[in-house]
Amino acid sequence: MWAPAFVVIKRHMLQLSSLQNAISSVERGNDVAVAAYTLHGPLLQALEEAARHGAHVVVELESHPYGRAKHGLARENVRLAKELRAAGADARLRPGVHAKTLSVDGALYLDEKNWHSRDVILREDDAAEAAAIPRSKHDALAAEAGMLAHSRSSDGPIVETESFGTGNATYFALQALGQSGAAPRLLVSKDDLRGNARERAVLERLAARGVRVRICADSEKLAVAGDRAWLGSANATYSDGNFAMSDWGVCTANAAIVETVRTRLENEWRNAKEL
Repeated sequence: MWAPAFVVIKRHMLQLSSLQNAISSVERGNDVAVAAYTLHGPLLQALEEAARHGAHVVVELESHPYGRAKHGLARENVRLAKELRAAGADARLRPGVHAKTLSVDGALYLDEKNWHSRDVILREDDAAEAAAIPRSKHDALAAEAGMLAHSRSSDGPIVETESFGTGNATYFALQALGQSGAAPRLLVSKDDLRGNARERAVLERLAARGVRVRICADSEKLAVAGDRAWLGSANATYSDGNFAMSDWGVCTANAAIVETVRTRLENEWRNAKEL
């Protein structure tokens, strides 16, 4: 029987940060490591500058992007890796890189999108707490599902994901909540849903089981229920524990983070369209 995990960072060292704070840390750093699906903009420039000035910079990018534009993005990541190497960074391509993580001299930054200025970015300074954060898609979604499984209707459970499918812990948790009468809410990105008959069928099936579904313009991976929030890079799509997709996902009761996530999700819900 499926039994969700319930993961909460207990010491509350996890804190809200920002892209600018992450960039400033890179500019001062000596030992820098980044994992990203792809990489552009100010963070890319900061990494190249840091490498040129003698910092040890390691960058991992996805070698086999998924989706309609995968071939173009694959070529772009090859180009980016060459550009980073020319600046002095150790840039690598490998499959299964979907996490957005940045480590600078022991401080860990976590982004749920791709290092844009409006992203919700977290910072963890405690090495033990950072090591406890799930770093695979399977475990990240298990943490999200665990939070949902412990929620009630009064907690106002709401989830946002870029893409959605079956065969993952979040799907089963939402289905169970819907069937219990808790009326959970689910936001999915219109871009990924467009022309995707399989995903639409899955969403319609969940809607028939009591999950309220809306389509939004964003692609965040967030969830909130009561006084806890989940943030991560993992999409709620098929997840097999044997498939090594790198993602992160963490549950927290940090009040500032919870309020930020709930505000974002409620605003997105108000502007979203019914399935």
